[in-house]
Amino acid sequence: MSGSPALISLSSRVRALPNNIYLVETQSGEVLVNSPPETLKYLLSAGVTPPVNVLLPPDAPAEQELGSSGFVRRGISYASVEFIIYSNFFVKNRRARLITVTEDQARRLRLILAETISGPADDSAYGPYGWVRRECAAVSYYPPLGRAPRVSDMADIVSLEAGGGDLGATQIALEDGDFVFYECGEVAARVGTQITQVAMPLTVAPPRPLHRQELTLQFIGGSDGFDPAGITTCFLAYLGTSVQTQATLFDAAAYVLVRLGNLGMASHHVSEVVISHLHEDHVAGLPEIILMGSHRVRLLTSDIVYASLLRILGAMLALPEDEAAALFDYYPLNPGTPVELEGRRFEAIYAIHSIPTIAVRVNGVCYSGDMRYDEDWFGELEARGILSGQRREELMRFAEGASVLVQDVGGGPIHSTLTPRLLQALTAKSQHLVLAHTSKHLLPAESDDLAGRIEFADSGHVVALGDLLPDDARIEIAETIAACPLFARLSVAKRLSLAIQVEVIDCQDGETIIREGDASDGQAYIVHSGLVEIWIGGAQVRVLGRGNSIGERGAILGDTRSSTMTARGHVQLVRFPPEMFQPVAAYLGLADAFARADWLGKVPVLRDLPWAGLLDLALDFLPRQVDADEPLFSYGEPGYEGYLLVAGAIRFSDASGGLIDILSEPGQFFGGRSALYGTPRSASARASVASEIWELSAPALQRLNLLYPNILLHMRAVEAGLQRSRHR
Repeated sequence: MSGSPALISLSSRVRALPNNIYLVETQSGEVLVNSPPETLKYLLSAGVTPPVNVLLPPDAPAEQELGSSGFVRRGISYASVEFIIYSNFFVKNRRARLITVTEDQARRLRLILAETISGPADDSAYGPYGWVRRECAAVSYYPPLGRAPRVSDMADIVSLEAGGGDLGATQIALEDGDFVFYECGEVAARVGTQITQVAMPLTVAPPRPLHRQELTLQFIGGSDGFDPAGITTCFLAYLGTSVQTQATLFDAAAYVLVRLGNLGMASHHVSEVVISHLHEDHVAGLPEIILMGSHRVRLLTSDIVYASLLRILGAMLALPEDEAAALFDYYPLNPGTPVELEGRRFEAIYAIHSIPTIAVRVNGVCYSGDMRYDEDWFGELEARGILSGQRREELMRFAEGASVLVQDVGGGPIHSTLTPRLLQALTAKSQHLVLAHTSKHLLPAESDDLAGRIEFADSGHVVALGDLLPDDARIEIAETIAACPLFARLSVAKRLSLAIQVEVIDCQDGETIIREGDASDGQAYIVHSGLVEIWIGGAQVRVLGRGNSIGERGAILGDTRSSTMTARGHVQLVRFPPEMFQPVAAYLGLADAFARADWLGKVPVLRDLPWAGLLDLALDFLPRQVDADEPLFSYGEPGYEGYLLVAGAIRFSDASGGLIDILSEPGQFFGGRSALYGTPRSASARASVASEIWELSAPALQRLNLLYPNILLHMRAVEAGLQRSRHR
């Protein structure tokens, strides 16, 4: 996943890059179709000038594919256009034209970009921190405009629905699931709207040995949103000796799950995510880790940033804001109100940037966010009445005494600029200075005497201070076993026992671990480090990282292998020979759940789950036969179960007995919201005909909520549809 990406010609008019990115040559200029995160980097790496015209895909219905809704497919937003806009406006001095399918999409895209580029529009959104808005305006002042740029200055946002596909010599239409390009009344090109490829990053951080000390930082990336060879600033912090295996993730770079996997990490090992601000290069991976991670996210940021984030996620996912808020746990991190989590004490102030941004301190680490730090400029702002003297002191003193300061030095008017004066000021405040958000790793000549105290953050870079912690390989194996939902059902003692007995094997890049069609040898595996590609029928269907188990199906029944699994880079696997795996399978009842797992795999919305995930889900379902007209629950009563329809039909009625809807599509979830959130039933349900349903108890639903937030999104979407039916 490095080097220049292949630019493949699909026809005389259409070229393709990875990640379902297409370039269509037209008489009106090149048109970019789809814009997943880091599209600008893919274009620049392939030597392509970013086009003016960008065509975005139709919405994905929330109830049809896990982790998919609105602009988002499997946790990846295909409307990640912020840096395409910046490249056109600031580099090429021209406006981009962003084309959505519907007017509703255009409205939502305007909202997303207004929040990420300009911040909240209403003064009331800033509460007691109204001065933050004045500071943002001062930072983002753009001399050619005489003010901060707005979305309307940089881009036209139009829709096919309202005639936005008319480019003059070229007309674009959506027909039968394809984008069709017409010129002179003839079809010039056609591009499908289905997102079929597994989205992958252009580069990943190289895995390096991590010997933890009392304070350890591991950088997923340390660059900016324009650098094709680098990854945007995002890092893991391991703090203290009491939290042995979990890390704090600062900001969320694009494709964060794959990048964590390449470092031998799973989202299970991330205790919380701290979001400094909402520019795309800092949050592109957030929908992915929320929707596709292996456990529920704890998110720390300020109230201003949080409210803005909900507006963005709501617009991105085409969901009400309260539905977006239900997907993760929010911990307010406001100035003057520290947050303590398992021995970690988080403090924040508002940094000074173009949109609301927090700088964060925790256990000796200080992260500036994208703060423009310039003490002379602070003095100018104070003289102009934009900063108070107290605020200036707050900015200058926040990093004092830090063991490690991670400082943005992206340069330009909205970031800190690397100067001898800046370095002198920052090294005086902290023991160790790490410079981030830059691709230029060169100190000013006048600062050579500080070189021993300064490092540049790069992909995979590790900064460690304090005593070396004991390195127990078996504890790491136990953590890998615990990260697998199936094996997490075992007791701690049983997992530790397995960790002592198992063998870790190494696989080299490109090595085939399991081949589709081969007879099973009874072995099962859990990915310990690195990434494993899963191929079925010659097509890559997913990439799995640490904590994912593979090979259980063949190991349970002795079937032929149902997929090919290949190492992407160096991979370590925890191997379970038959004599070790079979007792585990018997204890968990995996064979009994096998048929249910296979049935779940036929449900369209669940088809992208690994088979081990389906098996894990199947263990919690209790099959139940219900007779025609048998009631399941009544309006207003407390809920204790959720349900999955397997066969038959379920009739929903309101408080007065009026018909709301009839659910007859196998694989539909219902009734879970009440059981999960302790709210009264909002409808009555009874079987219309003799039916089969599978029950999920409230504890099982809570487990689902923690481990499979993407299924929770689907369940809520189905029930929201029933509620809309009730109000028609």
